[in-house]
Amino acid sequence: MAATRRMRAFKRWMKCQGIECSDALHLAIAKGSAESLSVSVEALCDLRLGDVVGRIPKQSCLTVKTTGAHQLIEESQLGGNLGLSIAVMYEKSIGPQSPWFQYLQLLPPFESIPMLWSFPEIDSFLSGTELHKTVKEDKALFYEDWKECIEPLLGSALLELNPNFFSIQEYFAARSLISSRSFEIDKYHGFGMVPLADL
Repeated sequence: MAATRRMRAFKRWMKCQGIECSDALHLAIAKGSAESLSVSVEALCDLRLGDVVGRIPKQSCLTVKTTGAHQLIEESQLGGNLGLSIAVMYEKSIGPQSPWFQYLQLLPPFESIPMLWSFPEIDSFLSGTELHKTVKEDKALFYEDWKECIEPLLGSALLELNPNFFSIQEYFAARSLISSRSFEIDKYHGFGMVPLADL
């Protein structure tokens, strides 16, 4: 029931944002708990090359340029995935006050990518592969990024940030969503979260 309400709220939000979704698409919710909401997009008919299935205005995308944390990100000179992570964490932190609240409610809390696995899991599942060393090194670099760039923002005078939404766990969760869902929008916006397209 909660999942159905979230989907209805998301569809109303898309309409308010000027996002057009073709009638040829059906947004489906997989059965499961509300905490692990899983959404898919199904084609209701054959689609041909060139068929328009959606129109998504750039201002409806969550980017470092459109977030309420834009000034903080800009003044901190953080861009790319680091800046977008801050945007995602910030918009999640302000809950219903975020212009992307209904969209964020439809996303899972994180995606289970190797970067979120524990070191024993990495050793167990990736041992003997090229990814084994790379994932461990990247995980250490992500932690350094958080320690050097995000943790200091908690004392910022520009925005009062809720530390619960800017923890190392939340940073890794945001990075997992970005790695699995973000798109390059254009030169000005850079990479961002693109509602509907990322489902």
